[in-house]
Amino acid sequence: MVTSLSLVEARRLALTAQGFGQTHPRRATVRHLRDTIRRLGLLQIDCVNVVCAAHYMVPFSRLGPYDRAAFDKLIYRSGEFAEHWAHEIDHPRWPPTTCRLQAARPTEFRNVDRNRKARHAGGPLPAWEPGCGPDARISRLYDLAERVIPAEHRSRHVEYDEGRRTLLLKAARAHAVGTAKDLADYFRMPVGEAKPRLRELVEGGELPKARVEGWREIGYLDPKAEAPRSIEAAALLSPFDPLIWSRPRVDRLFGFEYRVEIFVPPEKRKYGSYVLPFLLGDKLIARVDLKADRANRRLLVVGKWFEGRKTTAAALSTELQALGHWLGLSAVMNRSSRKASGSDLAF
Repeated sequence: MVTSLSLVEARRLALTAQGFGQTHPRRATVRHLRDTIRRLGLLQIDCVNVVCAAHYMVPFSRLGPYDRAAFDKLIYRSGEFAEHWAHEIDHPRWPPTTCRLQAARPTEFRNVDRNRKARHAGGPLPAWEPGCGPDARISRLYDLAERVIPAEHRSRHVEYDEGRRTLLLKAARAHAVGTAKDLADYFRMPVGEAKPRLRELVEGGELPKARVEGWREIGYLDPKAEAPRSIEAAALLSPFDPLIWSRPRVDRLFGFEYRVEIFVPPEKRKYGSYVLPFLLGDKLIARVDLKADRANRRLLVVGKWFEGRKTTAAALSTELQALGHWLGLSAVMNRSSRKASGSDLAF
């Protein structure tokens, strides 16, 4: 049996799965942060700090203002999550063989030479060699998985294909509905490896197929996915937000063409250097090129573009003010403005 979904239904399912189907808490706590990360399954770590590092921005888009120090404590000191050199944070209870990105806290070196050095050192090493990068005293430390993963999480052998199926089910929960390529890409799995495992999941009754209005390819539907009748969301999205990782999926779901142009020569950019899409309700309705001017405590609006209408300017202004306040910036202003105040933003 193949479930038929309208494009609007697919969009609302996807947004709910990504944590946009609920109002912001009055005060975001560690529990909210934990639940958000587990719902997503991972966060991409990207320290491009034009506005805010992506792994901090993603929870903000779903929860509103929160304590970043509490986030760091949860991720790096609680033992509940792990960091990979593959720039992702995930839940460590995945058996290590479920993915080529080894689950560890902090991580198992993927580089053979570093493995050898770590074994010889008898303890953790900084990410950078002494004298070749950040001071080792402030750098993150990395060690062999066997020395940091509890034995009970290393003792269970997981067959390779079983691990792939597990990851695809996690990806399906994070997407609600997605094509084979959508689900495979979430954990950087080759689509050729994903398709046989998806077929097995369908045959086993764990992952039903779905036909989405306007999609050329068949979709796969999380059987537990639910969505409200409407989405009451207002959020600026980091370019590295998992909702918009797959640019073809963004186009299919939202009719929104998007690319990151930070490394594109200025004269060839269609929009701007660091452009954040703006989600309002269940649609991407604007994009804004931002820059945090920390020296002068200002959030600069370098450029803005609306998808067909400007009636959403007030909502965008509200979110920009909230983002600026959370970042400790006292003013949000157009880059061309001469004076700075909390009300300088004009559309």
